[in-house]
Amino acid sequence: MIQTMSIKTKEIGLTGNLNTVSLSDLLQLISVSGKTGMLFISKDNQKREIYFNKGDIIYATSWGSEDELLGNLLLIQRKILKPDLEKALSLQKLTNKRLGDILFEMRVLTRDEVIECLQSQIEEIIYSLFGWSFGEFIFYDGKQPQPEQITTQLNTMNVIMEGSRRIDEWTQIKDTFPSADMELWVIRNPKIKATSVTITVDELQLLPLISGDRTISELLPVSPLSEFHTYKALYNLITSGWIEKGEKKKAKIQEIDCEKLIYDVLIRLYSQLYQTIEQLASQKLGEGARTVLTRCFYVQKSSNPILTRLESSDNFLDFRHLKSLIDKLPQTVRFHKLINALNDLLLEFIQAINRSLGRNITQQLISQIKKETAQVVAENRWVAKEYDLEEEIIKILKMSQIC
Repeated sequence: MIQTMSIKTKEIGLTGNLNTVSLSDLLQLISVSGKTGMLFISKDNQKREIYFNKGDIIYATSWGSEDELLGNLLLIQRKILKPDLEKALSLQKLTNKRLGDILFEMRVLTRDEVIECLQSQIEEIIYSLFGWSFGEFIFYDGKQPQPEQITTQLNTMNVIMEGSRRIDEWTQIKDTFPSADMELWVIRNPKIKATSVTITVDELQLLPLISGDRTISELLPVSPLSEFHTYKALYNLITSGWIEKGEKKKAKIQEIDCEKLIYDVLIRLYSQLYQTIEQLASQKLGEGARTVLTRCFYVQKSSNPILTRLESSDNFLDFRHLKSLIDKLPQTVRFHKLINALNDLLLEFIQAINRSLGRNITQQLISQIKKETAQVVAENRWVAKEYDLEEEIIKILKMSQIC
């Protein structure tokens, strides 16, 4: 039964919170009412937009830590090659066209293939919402995607049924995998009767990726499947006897120098982010980019002497000699000094881009930084979580938007 009493009505539409109105009831109300408009749902730093036309879902988009951009989805599904994606993204910055339209114009994908991948992305965005126990929502009557946006059409009631089914499956799957830091092993001689051997295409795609030293969290970024379908395939492989669970990885690598590892991750991440900023500035400002960024570097170097070791006559910034300086600092303060210096410089660079190139370009840069950070964090999940690495970057990005 739809809990209509828990929903407040305003001129702009329906408002409320998912802790009083379930997503299923909310979607059902929109479907039965045949509404046209946009449902906006947010919690913490995550946001979702779902667009409807006469009660059917036609488009959805998302921001936050769980985002899956259409380009990444096409890449992991092996619909396109990485060089094609990089070229399309470069063209997107110049033309501001939608990525799907650019790939279609490049003849990399047919329009039907773009719509098929878009539909998969929309479904995954919405299905992820079924796990939200709270979140503010508001429905804007009549609001539609931009005219140039490729849309599709999904039966909302079918989406509700599939989302509810997934929640039931997730409960069972999570009991099997209580931790994402768990290693997985392929059983060399599985005790499976020849007459009962059944394995799906999804499961076949995952088996070569299970190496024994790769945890579930490390498997997710390289899996060609969505998070839900990856977990579901792993669950089926375990219950059918093809793979087995090992120990938590962190417990097995205590002998690794954790401090050395985090510094290696920091250097890799920030050097990558600075390089992204330099490339963007060079594309937009030409030879003037080096002047702008060098001025920022010298401003921060005066208050963060540790940055001195990044100076180079050949390249803009050179991280090769930074580690030797880190080792000379007292152990109790070295991480604090390093992360503060790197963050100060990152913030200075973003603010300079904003002053020189404006808000739209800065937002593109911030999106790229989030994407690159998420990738590094996914590859080094437990150590990044231990030091709140992703939170540090998010904090700087929020500060850059306030200043």
